[in-house]
Amino acid sequence: MVESSCIEIETVQLDSIADELNIEPGDQLLTINGSQIRDYIDYKFLITDLYLEVLIRKSNGEEWLLEIEKDYDEGLGLEFSGIIYDDLKKCNNNCLFCFVNQSPPGLRETLNLKDDDYRFSFLQGSYITLTNLSREEINRIKRLHLSPIYISVHTTNPELRVKMLRNSKAGDVLSYLKELAEVGIEFHTQIVLCPEINDGDELERTIKDLLELSSAIRSLAVVPVGLTKFRDDLYSLRSFTTEEAKEVVEQVEQWQKRIGEKCGENFLYLSDEFYLLANESIPPTKNYNGYPQLENGVGMVRLFWEQFNEVEEKLPTTIDKKQQFTLITGELGVATLEPMVARLNEINNLDLDLLVVQNSFFGENVTVTGLLTGQDIIETIKKRDLNGSIILPELLLNEDRLFIDDLQLDVLEAEFPEIEFIIVNNNAKDLVKTLINI
Repeated sequence: MVESSCIEIETVQLDSIADELNIEPGDQLLTINGSQIRDYIDYKFLITDLYLEVLIRKSNGEEWLLEIEKDYDEGLGLEFSGIIYDDLKKCNNNCLFCFVNQSPPGLRETLNLKDDDYRFSFLQGSYITLTNLSREEINRIKRLHLSPIYISVHTTNPELRVKMLRNSKAGDVLSYLKELAEVGIEFHTQIVLCPEINDGDELERTIKDLLELSSAIRSLAVVPVGLTKFRDDLYSLRSFTTEEAKEVVEQVEQWQKRIGEKCGENFLYLSDEFYLLANESIPPTKNYNGYPQLENGVGMVRLFWEQFNEVEEKLPTTIDKKQQFTLITGELGVATLEPMVARLNEINNLDLDLLVVQNSFFGENVTVTGLLTGQDIIETIKKRDLNGSIILPELLLNEDRLFIDDLQLDVLEAEFPEIEFIIVNNNAKDLVKTLINI
C-alpha cells in the first residue's frame, strides 16, 4: 500500500452506509475492491459496483475490511478534503504570459502552485494545456468520458504555441482536441491574447481551426494578457491599447456572427475587460448563452446589471434611518458599479460611495477587484475621511479570511476600529439587501 494514496475521511454523512458501519472522520480509506484510489474520479467510479469490499484504517491503526451490498446509485456517505490522492500533475510549461511567474516574492505557496492536472479540469473547471498528458491519461479521459474539460488553447499554430508555452510538446494541441472530440469529449477553451503575438491573423487562424470542432466546443473565451510590475528578466510583453482593444472587439463580433450562422448558437466570447478598455458597450444578456465563462470574466458586468435590474423596481424612495456606506472596488469595477451607485443614491437617507483602490502591490496594470491586497486597501482608506460602514466584496478573501497578501481581515478591522467592515457576495441582489434590507 502506497501511503500517499490513503485518503483521510473528513466527514461522514448522518444515517449513511458509512455511518451505519461506524466509519468516522479521521479514518482512512485504503482500497475499494482491492483497487487503490488515485483521485475522486476513481472513487466515484468504484462505488458504482453493487458489491464492495472497502478497506478502512481506523484512527487507532486497526484495519477493517467491510463488505457492502448497495444499490448502483447509492453513495457511501464519505467526504474528503481533496480530490487528488496521488501526485498532483504540475505545469511543465514556462509560458511567456504566466501570471504566477510575475508574482512578487513571499506569496503563500498555494498562490504560486502551477497545476496542469486534467482531473482538476474535469472536476473543478481548471484550465489545462494538455502538454503533460501521457497516452495512458488520454485513454483514461476517453474511456471514462471525462467531459467537459477546460483547455487553454492560446493558438492552434504549432510553432507559435511551442514559443508561447516554451514547451516542445505544445504544438500537438489541435490533434489532441480532434482525438477527444471524436469520442464525444467536449471542452471549454480559452485564449490569453497577447498584442503582436497571437492576435490579428493568428487569432483568425485559431478561431477558424476551433470552428471546425464546433460540435465539441462548448465555449471559447478570449481574455487579455495580465501583466504585473514584476516582469524583470521575463519576455517583453505589453497591454492592449484602446485602439487595439477596439480592433479585437470588431474582429470577434464578426466571428460571433459567422459562428451563430453556422452552428445556430455562438460559442465565442470576449472578456468584459476588452469591452471596457475599448469603451464599447457590454453585450446584452442573450449574447452570453447562460454565461459559460463567468470565471474568465466573461459577462460578469452584464450579469451584475441584470441582477440589479431584478431588484430595482422594489427599491424604496426613502429609508427611515440615514445610512452611509463605502464600497471597495478595483479600477476596472468602476464602470460596472457607477450606474448602480447613482441609482441607489436617489434613495433618500442612503449615501453610497465608491472607494477605488489602485493596485500598488501587483502594479497599476492590474485593475481587477479580486487581486486587491489588504495593505493597499489600508493605505487607500487612510487617505480618505470616511464615515459609516465599508463594504468588502467577498472575493477579496479566502476561506481563512486572508487577503491575497496574507493580511488577515482582523488586522484591517483593528487598523480602523471606528469603521464597520461588511463582507458581501459579488452579487447585486446581496449588495442591495445589505444596503437597504429588501
